[in-house]
Amino acid sequence: MTENNYSEQQQLNQPQIALPNATAVLVLGIVSILLCCCYGGGLVTSIIALVLAGKDTNRYIANPAMYTPGSYSNLKAGKICAIIAIIFSLMYIALAAWFILTFGWETMQDPNAMREAMEQWAK
Repeated sequence: MTENNYSEQQQLNQPQIALPNATAVLVLGIVSILLCCCYGGGLVTSIIALVLAGKDTNRYIANPAMYTPGSYSNLKAGKICAIIAIIFSLMYIALAAWFILTFGWETMQDPNAMREAMEQWAK
């Protein structure tokens, strides 16, 4: 038996474990979607999720037989949620910036002034 075959046989005999950050990435991805309308809160959590997902993806690619397929699926789902949250967060930040530039900060603080400004803008 060659040394390469021996190491493959050792890997087959070892039980599979979950990726260390798969659950954290999934939770952060879901939380980041929930926080995407909180002035960049979703952006922060989704970036953290993507960094952790990148590390675990590299671990899985290096040795896929060592990790469970379910944990890799959780990792991919969390990564997708984080990407969606980044898109939504950037859209919300752009919309908030547009409102501030168009109507001004003081107008946005007063609901009646904001309603009047929106009515004038719509005409």
